[in-house]
Amino acid sequence: MNQLYREIAEQPEVFRRVATTYVNEETFVSWYEDHPGTIYLTGMGGSLFAAYPAYLYLLSRGFPVVYIDASELLHYGLQGIRDVDTLVLLSQSGESYEVLEILNRLPSRPKTLAFTASPKSTLARRVTKAIDILSGTEYAVTATKTHTATLVTLNLWAMAQGRDKEAFLHASLDLELLAEEAEHLIETSPEWTKKILKSLEFAQGAETKVLIARGPALSSAWHGCLLMYECAKETFLSFSGGQFRHGPLELAVKTMFAIALALPGKTQELVVRLAEELAERGVGVLLVGATLEERYNLKVLPLHFPNEYFAPALSVIPIMLLAYTMAEEKGIEPGKAFLIQKTTLRE
Repeated sequence: MNQLYREIAEQPEVFRRVATTYVNEETFVSWYEDHPGTIYLTGMGGSLFAAYPAYLYLLSRGFPVVYIDASELLHYGLQGIRDVDTLVLLSQSGESYEVLEILNRLPSRPKTLAFTASPKSTLARRVTKAIDILSGTEYAVTATKTHTATLVTLNLWAMAQGRDKEAFLHASLDLELLAEEAEHLIETSPEWTKKILKSLEFAQGAETKVLIARGPALSSAWHGCLLMYECAKETFLSFSGGQFRHGPLELAVKTMFAIALALPGKTQELVVRLAEELAERGVGVLLVGATLEERYNLKVLPLHFPNEYFAPALSVIPIMLLAYTMAEEKGIEPGKAFLIQKTTLRE
């Protein structure tokens, strides 16, 4: 079995491990903290993208919170971090250059918290507190289980900080349902991935390929592009559904293939309407999440998972599997990189 596919298939067990380890009264109490200052969420690549649902959750609860690329925070934001702030550093390896360099250059002494798959890493040793995302070691260059494990674990932490005890304790049921839905997607993927790619074959040569989402699902759109770059060597662009109407929609005058992520939540219907409009314009569309009647150039992959903030951990899995299948059909070894390494050790 290919290493990348093995790591994709391990995700349901990771979700269950996170639920068993972290969803309990003791954990809730130990994570419950006051934040008199600003919470900074920072990292690179898939680790940063995984933080976006937690960022929106904290934002919706009235927390002063910043979501920022670690390479930009390193050069432009360190002077604004105060002793009363909380700096949340995200790195699956715990050795990412920019994340460690932030700690080297900090002019203040904020509370520092790390989410990592490597509890013995340099990052884990240097922060106030390190939380193991429980994914285990990931070997394929393309991030799969470390991305989704970061997302669900960080969501739990955000719920605890938001004093949402009921939602926090209910998360064990959410994560079990997430695991079951993920298992179904993975087990049936040999059939549905080839069927979708064949039915949208005319769109594969499109001049523009896009991933569109809104709200927490934007994390899946951003990481989905990364999956397509690293695994399938395909060029995709990611857009917020709102931003897409402010200019990028004009690209639909050319041939286009769009993956639209319409997950449960405040903005689901807005994404569905955009997907329908694109299909009416002749764009090849794969709608992930919502249920809609299919037509010639509109294909649907429904997902049955109601929690808006955990749902991106599910919606990114079809993109992992599509990228994997596209790589195989091209004769590319899925998950093998030629120009990058698993951990980036320099700027």
